[in-house]
Amino acid sequence: MPMTASKSNIGGSRGEPLRSASAIVSSTESGQHLLKIDGYSRTKDVPTGSHIKSRSFRVGGHSWHILYYPNGLNSTCSDCISIFLKLDHNVPEGVRAQYTFSLLDHGGKPVPRYTFGSEHTFRDEDWGFPRFIRRDELERSEHLLKDDRFTIRCDLTVTKEIQTMDIDTAAIPQPPVVVVPPSDLHRHLGGLLVTGEGADVTFEVDTRTFAAHRCVLMARSPVFHAELSLSSLTTTNDGAAVAVQIEDMEAQDFEAFLHYIYTDSLPEMKGSEAAAMMLPDLVAAANRYKMERLRLVCEDKLSGFVNVTTVAVILAFAVEHHCLGLKEVCLKFLEDPANLREVIKTDGLEHLSKSCPSVLKDMITKLAAAQ
Repeated sequence: MPMTASKSNIGGSRGEPLRSASAIVSSTESGQHLLKIDGYSRTKDVPTGSHIKSRSFRVGGHSWHILYYPNGLNSTCSDCISIFLKLDHNVPEGVRAQYTFSLLDHGGKPVPRYTFGSEHTFRDEDWGFPRFIRRDELERSEHLLKDDRFTIRCDLTVTKEIQTMDIDTAAIPQPPVVVVPPSDLHRHLGGLLVTGEGADVTFEVDTRTFAAHRCVLMARSPVFHAELSLSSLTTTNDGAAVAVQIEDMEAQDFEAFLHYIYTDSLPEMKGSEAAAMMLPDLVAAANRYKMERLRLVCEDKLSGFVNVTTVAVILAFAVEHHCLGLKEVCLKFLEDPANLREVIKTDGLEHLSKSCPSVLKDMITKLAAAQ
């Protein structure tokens, strides 16, 4: 009797391979603890090298507490307050954690000058900052010490134990049969701007000429829609549009403006100085041609230039051009007493008093109400 070979169905149904999956999971957990020192002057009786321990708090599955040294950790920092973080129990393999101690002002906001952070693998030791703040600096500051009390905030992020777990293969998304690439409309429209193919309107800016497409401009800006409509635009005998004169922009700014119109993005700007000079002009263009998104894009980028030397000028600009978001960024920057002191040194408030006195008055009123 002849023998026949039977088919072996190794794997899943219909010959499909068996599928399984697992994941290696490394996660973190963050927490925050406020340590309020009420009756600071009385804690100064604690000797140098001795501490007062906070109540325990849990983050990342572990218990922690803060060590407060009113007269410093040792004789080398006896003129300072020392702050340390300690794990409540010994973990031989260690617990990796990032921690930040911040001295809070009366409004509950961290003071940048007295905000310190670090990262450490904790076992049975404590880690922190021996010279967190000098006692005389704390006692002189009305913004930090009030009614003989102040507050320190500890922000803690703990790396949890790495785990390996099974994954239900049914929950794993399968790669699509048809892969749709991201939109490249901006690339095609940008190509039209570069080549000038099919252009039916030109702009003369300074000594340069830019070819563009009327339908694109009209679709992007209601102002261009009105100015470039066929009924209002004069044409030459051969049907080509007469060049439009742009008087209130420089050529490089108008070039960037056209780039945004065609691609919905700003061109790359070489160096922060170039960006800082061009962005205000683009805000003005966005307002002139009623392009709200362009104005917001520029506002967002200008927010990154706010510092003690620029905040007064940028705030005055934001008020003049109705950039509410940028104005709010500047005001929040000035709410920090440390920043405000530095701005005063640069004569920034004098600039504000001349350019936008109403804003300065509102800011002073707001600061006074926060005290």
